[in-house]
Amino acid sequence: MNVRNMLIASAAALCIAAPAFADDMGAMKTDAKTYKFSAQNDSGETGTVTLKPDGDDATTVTIALTGAPAGPQPAHIHPGTCAKLDPAPKFPLSNVVDGKSTTTVKESISKLTAGGFAVNVHKSTDDLKTYVACADLSTPPAGKM
Repeated sequence: MNVRNMLIASAAALCIAAPAFADDMGAMKTDAKTYKFSAQNDSGETGTVTLKPDGDDATTVTIALTGAPAGPQPAHIHPGTCAKLDPAPKFPLSNVVDGKSTTTVKESISKLTAGGFAVNVHKSTDDLKTYVACADLSTPPAGKM
C-alpha cells in the first residue's frame, strides 16, 4: 500500500471512530455524581461534594462549601452514614480551605457510591471531634455535572 492510500485509510478510520470516541468522552463527563452536604452542629455550612471518575480505580472528590471559614478544615471519606459514622476515616481528603477542596482517591466511583460511605468535614484542625458538614454517598445524587 502506498503512502497516499495509507493516509486515506487512516483518515477514513478516524472519521468512523471520532463519533464513538466523542460519545465515550461525553459519557465520562456525565458520570460525575454530586451529593449535598447537610450542616451539622449548627455550623451553617452546606454545599456539595462531587465525585468524578479518574480512570478505572480512582475518583476525584471536589468539595464546595458555603458558610465555611477561611482556615483549614479536615475532610475525610468514612465508612458508614452521616447518622452512624465510623470515626476511623477510610480515605483522607485535602483540607477544605475557603470552602474548597479537591483530592484524588485510589478507589473507583462505583465502590464509593455503592453504599456505605459518607464524606464529613471537621470544624478545624484543632477541633476534629466537631463535625460541621456531612454528605451520604449512598443517597441519590443531587445531580450530574
